[in-house]
Amino acid sequence: MKKILILMTTFLFAFKASHAQTEKGNQTLGVNLGFNYDKINILSINPYDNSSSTQNLTISGFNAGPNYSYFIADKLDIGTSLSYGTNKQTDNGINTVNPTKQTSNNYGATIYLRKYFMFQNKIGFRVGPSLDYSRANTSVNNPISNATINNGNTLNEYTASISLGMVYFPSKKLGVSATIANLSYNHTNINYLNYGHQNQDSLNFRFINDGLSLSIFYVFGS
Repeated sequence: MKKILILMTTFLFAFKASHAQTEKGNQTLGVNLGFNYDKINILSINPYDNSSSTQNLTISGFNAGPNYSYFIADKLDIGTSLSYGTNKQTDNGINTVNPTKQTSNNYGATIYLRKYFMFQNKIGFRVGPSLDYSRANTSVNNPISNATINNGNTLNEYTASISLGMVYFPSKKLGVSATIANLSYNHTNINYLNYGHQNQDSLNFRFINDGLSLSIFYVFGS
């Protein structure tokens, strides 16, 4: 009987510990790290003589910022994050030698809701919707003079998305996650200095094909 009680106590303790990370009342605090890289080739055909030309765009960026979440129920948390980053776009033009380089500094905020699906409460997935706002200011490098000029353009982007991420808890208090898929609707407003503004709407689906998005967080609470 004594052995049974000891085994039951050990089992309950292990069960409690394994659920500790995602149970109601817990909180997480961490940092997001992201890197993206994309290469775009644009083929243009002249309808008058059927001649063709190719424009090459290379886009790369990095962002980082803090994140916080609170578990409103077991395996369900709500949270927010802030970010700051830079993006660089190199436009090789159409059959040109000197490329044009554009740099943007951006910052933003996100709120999200996520549902966790865990295997043995050690590794699993989390999925949920999010709303995001970001703002960016751009500058352009002149390929002739090699001078960098702030062109005064500003970009405001509003995004509604659903993301799927993989989660791993190497210890009771430490978690790591990586975004593996994202479906988003983006509304972008670009204000050009002395040239008015432009609105753009797009629907995007990404699956580990244009960058890396990681989150490292500490679990505390109940």
